[in-house]
Amino acid sequence: MILSKHSETTSEIKVKPMLIQVDVRTTFLYKWGREEGIKEGEQRGLVRGLKQGLKEGILGIVQAKFGAQKAKLIESFLEKVDDISHLKKIKRELIRAETWEDFIKAFKSSNSKNKDSRPKLT
Repeated sequence: MILSKHSETTSEIKVKPMLIQVDVRTTFLYKWGREEGIKEGEQRGLVRGLKQGLKEGILGIVQAKFGAQKAKLIESFLEKVDDISHLKKIKRELIRAETWEDFIKAFKSSNSKNKDSRPKLT
């Protein structure tokens, strides 16, 4: 309530609220949030790209070393693998393996802790 100082009696003056329009895009919080969102999106994209690249690399190596049928066997399994370090381990074992059986043995022994993630590739 605002009181008038100029009159001898106090009276109320009604004040209408003024709407203030601010372009949110010009505020520092918007700019900061946008920058953080872009950084997070780029990071997610890099991780997704790395995973996809590793999977494609593994499939290429399998196809080159053991043929297209073996690549098809491992393809559906690779779609379920989401851990970059696990994909790197698969790639290392694949490069070391001289035969498909060597790869499967090495792969199974390296996954003995998590039996559910082992592929049924034999």
